[in-house]
Amino acid sequence: MTSWRELDFYFGGFRNNWVDHREEKRYRERDAFPGLAINEIGGTNYARAMAEWNLPPLRFRGVGTPSFYLTWLRPALFTSVLVTNADESALRRTISNAGAQIDLRLGLLSRLELTLSAGYAAAFESGQPTRHEGMLSLKILR
Repeated sequence: MTSWRELDFYFGGFRNNWVDHREEKRYRERDAFPGLAINEIGGTNYARAMAEWNLPPLRFRGVGTPSFYLTWLRPALFTSVLVTNADESALRRTISNAGAQIDLRLGLLSRLELTLSAGYAAAFESGQPTRHEGMLSLKILR
């Protein structure tokens, strides 16, 4: 039997794929931490807090052609704090990030909805250089 102390949690990245079919705001997921590479930081336990500000979407009329058009643009700003190995001061790490994501909803042939997402985040940790991550993803299926 595996004890809980042998299990690790890993964090990092927006977690979006280049071409995707899942939710576009994946920075909200438990293991995501934009600004770091995927699985860059790990720990045996963690605490994570996030604040997010979703601005109202900007709706468009007449942008594009009848077969390919822009429906809306939705910006979001977010920041997070992550503490790993909270019970062991020698291993404890505290990292914060700040980022933004813009989602563009596109219509194709009046039947298919596409969402193009672009994001950027920076991660900050005391004694470490600031790390940066960019993301571009196209959601093609619902």
